[in-house]
Amino acid sequence: MTDRALIAIVKGGLGNQLFIYAAARAMALRTGRQLYLDAVRGYLADDYGRSFRLNRFPIEAELMPEQWRVASTLRHPRAKLVRALNKYLPEAWRFYVAERGDTRPGALWNHGRNVKRVTLMGYWQDEAYFLDYAELLRRELGPPMPDAPEVRARGERFAGTESVFLHVRRCRYSPLLDAGYYQKAVDLACAELNKPVFMIFGDDIEWVVNNIDFRGAGYERQDYDESDELADLWLMTRCRHAIIANSSFSWWAAWLGGAAGSGRHVWAPGQSGLALKCAKSWEAVDAQPE
Repeated sequence: MTDRALIAIVKGGLGNQLFIYAAARAMALRTGRQLYLDAVRGYLADDYGRSFRLNRFPIEAELMPEQWRVASTLRHPRAKLVRALNKYLPEAWRFYVAERGDTRPGALWNHGRNVKRVTLMGYWQDEAYFLDYAELLRRELGPPMPDAPEVRARGERFAGTESVFLHVRRCRYSPLLDAGYYQKAVDLACAELNKPVFMIFGDDIEWVVNNIDFRGAGYERQDYDESDELADLWLMTRCRHAIIANSSFSWWAAWLGGAAGSGRHVWAPGQSGLALKCAKSWEAVDAQPE
């Protein structure tokens, strides 16, 4: 154990957990710190019943020692006092860094230079925080291969065809992307690819089938299993191309599938309605979040 440490508070669904780890891992590498994850406080009052899932990945981090915990919950008065105090400290002396709307990726590394332990609190949904370590992170955050042979076989089939995953999020989700975004992305895929086959993932596949014209191209419904999101993530990374939702989950499925370019296409909403940033090499498509 080392006191020269960076602590990342993990919260949210799997996609957000991947963003949190990626930004923190990159900062730890840049600043020569040991990375620790607080995997507890972010899930004590999670309204969606989500849980810590990064333990399923070959990550390079340890769980935060309990003796370092300054407050039992994120809403504890002591935790609020720490956040408030750090707003008035010079960057080099901040030991608690909460993400703000004006946080700039290039400036994050300057925080806490003069302190032993720094805690990060935020989602950091921009690849600019970690793009310099893309190759390393694609290894550490590659989803585990499913145990089921039929799922593995499906993934190998996806990898061997002109497959395009199309992901939707519509249940208990806001804002929603309109059908126009998906239709534009499908039309671009049909124009640029030779005989694409669309693999539809998400929580409302019937909405896609009823609202999107695939212009005669093939498509397949992928069973939605809310209890096994890691299998979906692995399958999506096996597709050669991607049409993502305004969702951190499909963002990571596209990003972990490999860098765009050299024949690989990723279409993403130009306006997501969220803080989620489109990756640099992706093709932004006009969208009107509802």
